[in-house]
Amino acid sequence: MKRYVFLLLVLLAGKFSAFASHIVGGEFELLHVQDFRYRLNMILYFDELNGEPGAKDSQVTVYIYRKSDNAQMRVITLSLVEDELVPYSNVACTDDDELVTSKIIYSANITLPGVDFSDPEGYYVSWERCCRNYSITNIFSDDPADASGTSAGQTFYLEFPPVTRDGEPFVNSTPRLFPPLRDFGCRGRFYFADFGGVDDDGDSLAYTMVTPYSTVDTRRALPLFPSPGPYPEVIWRDNDGYGLSNIMDGNPDLAITRDGLLTVTPGQAGLFVFAVKCEEFRDGEKIGEMRRDFQVKVIDCPGNDPPEVIARESNSTVFYQEGNVINFQVTDTAKCIDVLVTDVPVNPPDSLESVSVRFIPMNFDADLEDIEVDFSQNIVLEDVQDTARFEICFPDCPYVRNRPYQIGIIALDDACPQPALDTVVVTLNVESPPNNRAYFADTKFGTPKNTLFAQVVDSSGGNIEIDINAFDNDNDELELEFIPLGFDLERVGMSFSNPIYSPGQAQTTFSWNFDCLEDKIGFDNGRQVVVNGNLAREYTIEVVADDVDQCLFEDPQVLTMTLRVEFPGQTKPTVFEANNPGADSLRFDYTLNETIRHLIRATDQDQDQVILGARGINFDFEEYGVVFPEVQGRGNLSQEFIWQLACSISLAEQDTFQVEFYTEDIDVCKLTNRDTLVIDFLVSPPPSTPPEISVSSLNNLRLTNEDSISFIIGNELRLNIEGVEFEGDSLELFLLEGGDLPGVEFEAVKGVRQVSSGLSWIPDCSVFTGGEYSESFEFTFVLWDKNCYLPQYDTARVTVHVEDVPQRREFAITNIITPKSSPDLNDYFGYYTISNPTEEDRLIYLPIDNCAGQFEEVVIHNRWGRTVFSSRDRDFRWYGENVAAGVYFYTIFYSNTKFQGSLTVMY
Repeated sequence: MKRYVFLLLVLLAGKFSAFASHIVGGEFELLHVQDFRYRLNMILYFDELNGEPGAKDSQVTVYIYRKSDNAQMRVITLSLVEDELVPYSNVACTDDDELVTSKIIYSANITLPGVDFSDPEGYYVSWERCCRNYSITNIFSDDPADASGTSAGQTFYLEFPPVTRDGEPFVNSTPRLFPPLRDFGCRGRFYFADFGGVDDDGDSLAYTMVTPYSTVDTRRALPLFPSPGPYPEVIWRDNDGYGLSNIMDGNPDLAITRDGLLTVTPGQAGLFVFAVKCEEFRDGEKIGEMRRDFQVKVIDCPGNDPPEVIARESNSTVFYQEGNVINFQVTDTAKCIDVLVTDVPVNPPDSLESVSVRFIPMNFDADLEDIEVDFSQNIVLEDVQDTARFEICFPDCPYVRNRPYQIGIIALDDACPQPALDTVVVTLNVESPPNNRAYFADTKFGTPKNTLFAQVVDSSGGNIEIDINAFDNDNDELELEFIPLGFDLERVGMSFSNPIYSPGQAQTTFSWNFDCLEDKIGFDNGRQVVVNGNLAREYTIEVVADDVDQCLFEDPQVLTMTLRVEFPGQTKPTVFEANNPGADSLRFDYTLNETIRHLIRATDQDQDQVILGARGINFDFEEYGVVFPEVQGRGNLSQEFIWQLACSISLAEQDTFQVEFYTEDIDVCKLTNRDTLVIDFLVSPPPSTPPEISVSSLNNLRLTNEDSISFIIGNELRLNIEGVEFEGDSLELFLLEGGDLPGVEFEAVKGVRQVSSGLSWIPDCSVFTGGEYSESFEFTFVLWDKNCYLPQYDTARVTVHVEDVPQRREFAITNIITPKSSPDLNDYFGYYTISNPTEEDRLIYLPIDNCAGQFEEVVIHNRWGRTVFSSRDRDFRWYGENVAAGVYFYTIFYSNTKFQGSLTVMY
């Protein structure tokens, strides 16, 4: 026979561990720590069976953007701080071949300064990662390696509000503690899971189903460059009927209540991805949004009939129909219903199956610990099926006052892989016990009052006392609470006597010593007001009275006390910028490398001792080299604020600097007569336009439009290089390429606004290499604009073509000499320097020397081969000395050729 185990599982605020399935997904959390410090967490649920091990990043880089213009505000690195497996909700159902999920948490402490994060439209943080599982049923999620497929990534996304509003901190933590889905779903069976989070600030949360985000680039694990929103959505397999209105082909399909309860009866087995948007509301206004993607695996489960649960009013034979209202009156001694649970074992009679019963609040938030269950009437029928009956009694005090409320009664077994369950929702209307609220009055049953005002003038020994009485006409016990709004009671000389409590009454005495000459008393806080032309301070205290009634309902009644003290003859000092008196906030634009100069003045009409100082609101003076010491003087002070904006300031990290200048007078009443002036300094990069460089020739060598120049070796190359810039920055002109050539003369120069330098070069034959006697050389000149924030460059490249001296391959020669003839015609064989020889010229015309070939030697020999003359002098002359008339032979040697011929000597 099956054994029943009836468990009373009371759930808080409608949230309970539910049965879910194989998933991958996660979300962001942004939790307030203190002031402008926050902790940013990213929770990632990882599929250990299908996920690639390399996809577990040791750290992730996320980006914060401003919603109004998608400007990138921060780049934040989150480190892996936790990696643990998510346990099954029913350990007995564990199947490591089907579902293994780990929860990975990345985290970092960050600062969000008010000056940077106060845009009314708020901000968002995102992280893109590819890829989703390749076996998802309802969206396209192919392997990126498949060029013809459609892959899908996932973008984590969170919106959060500004950290300040109207100049005041706006403290907020995003929702958190979303439970993971830990189990399977079964095809054709009802499935539910708690998918809701909690909000530390008590903000309202609303949930809706949305299409999941993909990534901008689904072909990369991580994007090359960060992308602001909007982000692309995944592509549903709509050809198979899937979409936002049909996520799991369920009947009914996947849906979520506004309280975060997921429900579905899946129609198909498979792996299904979905996304939930959680919106955060405060006082009816949306202030944030987060998205959570997940996957649920649906399988074909063994047959298991769900238990059946029905209810009826005690002592009634008519079973309850959902939608009806069960009414209980104050006079009802018992507020009970009978619940019957029937179940059939999976494999009777050998199965051992437990059935648990759970209660959940459906349309309200409360714990249900005071529901009483009487199992003494439990009856077990040992035949085809088992039925158990027990009585549930509700407390006399309703969970919701003055209207019906619903409680869900769920019966579920522990069958694997997914429990079968049935639910009956009971609507109750429980009448509240009668109760009169507490009230403030002078006497019991007197006229109630909720305000009290007192005004005094500061004087030596000044003191007042006021009796305060609270009453309850039911004679319930009373509780009093004193709440000063924004100040310390003792500091301003205020106190309340210990309350005297009696049935239906509480009495206390308020005392105020407003003699400011006493050392312990100071009016350095409170609202500053002006009364009859005099300075005054105003304080508000809330006195709260509540009765301890039978149901402990909270019905606080508030007496608002307004206390004002006037200080005749006291005025407030003022601080102002000398050129803008009367302004309490200013804005100035500067650029890096400029010097900020502003004369700050403070005055006090009473001629009290005055303090003048300053502080950085969103930066540290010392860190940025700002000096503005606090000074004191009587009546009037002035001090110049000087700040040299160093070019080392990183404008990527911060470009707006808020300085608060303050003054305060030191008067006998220790009043905080503080006046402030806030100046925003918006710092931008200094102007920086590219410099301009130009090159010109200083001689007859022509520079073409293509910045090239050609000439014959032996000539001089002379260039003038000039550079200009337009912001008064320092310039440097230097030769980057070509300066190592032999003979090049160039001097690097530095200057402001304009510089120039000359290049001179007379190349020799050493510039030709490899047997080539035509070479090109590159000269690259660089003009460097030394802007302190954004240095810029301009370059000029000149191509120089150097050619060898042209050399003629033919030459004119005489073939006869007459040394002793007259009148000195052809009297020697030698070289005459004539540029354009003719046949009538008495000469031997040799090719000129160049880099390719130079004259080496001339040799003359007779017909028997004996040398009769030789010379290495290019200007040789042979007069035929000591030789007989006849025919001789000559050879003229060049380094790259030779010339030969015959010569006749006649006398």
